[in-house]
Amino acid sequence: MDLVYMLAVWVHVGTVAFWIGAMFFEDPDSNRFFSRMVDRMGGVGWYAQAVLWTTGIIMLNHRGISIEQLFDREFIGTSWGKLMWAKISLVLLLAVFQVIVGHRGSKIIYGYVFVSFVIVGISVMLVRPILF
Repeated sequence: MDLVYMLAVWVHVGTVAFWIGAMFFEDPDSNRFFSRMVDRMGGVGWYAQAVLWTTGIIMLNHRGISIEQLFDREFIGTSWGKLMWAKISLVLLLAVFQVIVGHRGSKIIYGYVFVSFVIVGISVMLVRPILF
């Protein structure tokens, strides 16, 4: 199980890096391989979300937290649970952005990128609980 957890962590972090990199460096007018590939896929947001939700659930299960426990009042009452729900809420906000804006250009992308970095910061606080 430790190997599966480590693989999930690496895939999770790699997917976040790829997704944020695509936000910054993907250019629809470019003829480069990466830009053509992302444009052909219609963006990487949905694919990244699918991978991140899957690996996130694997990592939570490794910590002994099931999906049912996520909704448990006791879990939500802990500082770790509140932080986890803040992260989940922001990820759901990104999913709403994907539905509304998708791969089209928009000024909202700046907020999207900001929320992505906030999620990364919360994730670091969850695995390195210095404040909690």
